[in-house]
Amino acid sequence: MELISKVLPILILFAVGYIIRITNYLKKEVIDGLKKIVIDIALPSVLFIAFVDLDLKKEYLGLILSIMLLCIIMLINGFVLNKIPKISNPVLPYIMSGFTFGLIGIPLYITVFGEVNLPSMAIMGIGQEFFLWLIYISVMKLKLNNEKLNVSSIINFLASPLIIALILGISINLLGISNALYNQPILRGIYITLQYFSKIATPLILIVVGYGLSFDKEYTKLTIIYVALRYVFMLLVGYIIKQLIINRFITFDSYLEHAYFTLLILPPPFSLSIFVEKFGQEENSKLVNNITVVSTCVCIVVYIIYVFFAL
Repeated sequence: MELISKVLPILILFAVGYIIRITNYLKKEVIDGLKKIVIDIALPSVLFIAFVDLDLKKEYLGLILSIMLLCIIMLINGFVLNKIPKISNPVLPYIMSGFTFGLIGIPLYITVFGEVNLPSMAIMGIGQEFFLWLIYISVMKLKLNNEKLNVSSIINFLASPLIIALILGISINLLGISNALYNQPILRGIYITLQYFSKIATPLILIVVGYGLSFDKEYTKLTIIYVALRYVFMLLVGYIIKQLIINRFITFDSYLEHAYFTLLILPPPFSLSIFVEKFGQEENSKLVNNITVVSTCVCIVVYIIYVFFAL
């Protein structure tokens, strides 16, 4: 019953978002505004707080690099699979790699394991975020739009609120000045404000994601194939890397084990459909949206089953 009470909010909040859409209770513009608040303010607040208080260990560097390696291998694997004529599609390599870490991973983990254990999940996101902004999007621009990495891309990466929160949180932690956030009145006021934003992140994220759940039957067959390929290869490659590399320099406690599994079952980045459409692949944006929706639903179901067996 305790587990049910932990996973039920996930389903309820998703359902609330879906009901809001089908009843037209809120316009899409309102949801887009909420999404912007979540991505630019609430979610960075969550990450900043997590990294300020994180007990940083040198072993984490190997974990971060290993997750980047996992993402790179999966991207290359996508290009290899794309040579198979029956499943070939320009977007396949990008479906195989990357994670919706902030919008799905963090709220799922917090809902079950609580904010106190969020650092275990947060450390998983560092390598993924650097891969996403520096490699994933750059390769996508080059392949889909013939656009190479340039100064503006690097500026956009550094200007991302998530990256700013991540770098600032880690810097304060490493410099050993986090006590100032609790003792200096003005800084403490800012820190408490960030805590308020972090509290609203999870429910808003789950409602926004639930609102976006829609499916185009035209791409059903290809959607099922791509989602199956992603999950099979992601779990296989993920645990091979863990066995051969990660376990050599860090021992996972139970919360890191849960966080690693949560990472591996996450959907591809939600921003993928936006980039696909932007780079002249409008005909594939519906396919990508389908895959995102189905992957999200599979992720939630698998996560709930995992929680019941793992706890």
